[in-house]
Amino acid sequence: MERKRIARLAREGFLDKPLFKGFTDIRYRAQIRLQAILMSLFAMPFFALASLLSNDREARTKDYRALFGCRRRMVSSDSTCARVLRWVRAEQMESFQRSFLPTFEERDLLRTQLAVGGRLWRLGILDGSHMGGHWLVSLCLAGVINYAAMVERAENHGAELTVARGLMQRAAKVLGKALPQLWLLDALYFNVTTIRLAHRQGSTVLFKFKNAELRTVTKDAQNLFRHFGGDQEARGRDRGRQCRWHARKTLDRFGGYRVQVVELTEHYPKRTGRTREHCWIVSTELTLTLEEIREAAHRRWQIENNVFKRISHLSGTKRFYFKDHRQFFNLLRLFLAAIAVLDCILVLLRAHRRLYAALRGGIKGTWRNVFSRIRVLLSELPCAFERLT
Repeated sequence: MERKRIARLAREGFLDKPLFKGFTDIRYRAQIRLQAILMSLFAMPFFALASLLSNDREARTKDYRALFGCRRRMVSSDSTCARVLRWVRAEQMESFQRSFLPTFEERDLLRTQLAVGGRLWRLGILDGSHMGGHWLVSLCLAGVINYAAMVERAENHGAELTVARGLMQRAAKVLGKALPQLWLLDALYFNVTTIRLAHRQGSTVLFKFKNAELRTVTKDAQNLFRHFGGDQEARGRDRGRQCRWHARKTLDRFGGYRVQVVELTEHYPKRTGRTREHCWIVSTELTLTLEEIREAAHRRWQIENNVFKRISHLSGTKRFYFKDHRQFFNLLRLFLAAIAVLDCILVLLRAHRRLYAALRGGIKGTWRNVFSRIRVLLSELPCAFERLT
């Protein structure tokens, strides 16, 4: 009974409505439904398939075909998937990538607290990466789950800042009430243009970087702290990260905007190397406490640790290469939506402690381990993916 409950809960996390009905099929005599092809690609992170060829091999297995109710010898081949990714419309794929926003909003998964008893924040993170032989910039909504809602191609590494600004402008038009209230950015974005762009949208920004010498506002704060101390100080222990921390701040102006300037030092006694971490934080959000500022600075790395590294681990995006950027970005948008859905499923399962404990059964709770078991359970449901396709 528990096995069926887990499978139904996982399926209801994202299989409660058709996912690919709005896509245009340009083929005249299609033998395989477009929805089935796109669903097989969407499920690649779910099955930890790191290439189209591995997806091709999996599509020929009996269990995989049973998920789709497929009576053919395979769901779709790697060559068919590659052709479809070339001509499927990018604007439809972008809309699909953001299509889970209403569901996540309904479950309040896109807001989070930065400190116990603090207010709920909508956090947005911008960062660049290199995948599949292409440079890109992604926007991640960091709440209870991490949702990479938008991604744009960059011509080269030097174009990241320009692309990111365009992404912020588009976000104000397409995200609606899911638009971030607080942007978490690194030193590359620390300029007046970025601050002005965020404030025009009714948002604020927080920058984190290491070298105080590079910015006048932090150099002044460094001299102030060294000789007079800060306007406010706080110390604490972080049991989760196993460290002690010390933060001090002052108020200043940067580009006509009032900002908090914070120096943060952390000590990790259990590490064998890099036991001391030091950074600077500048924020235009003046209501943040030092505890919230420190936590926001750590959340800045959510896009690296829980989006880029996770998608590389599950789908091999750092290893494979696509010459045609249309194919790659259509596939990447499917993957980014998929890992957000998988994150949502984990949240649903963890809310039922007994079911989650029964699912794990003593194994280490990694994504691959957990979803390898969910995959087995889904295969016991009749045509788990069939109603989607």
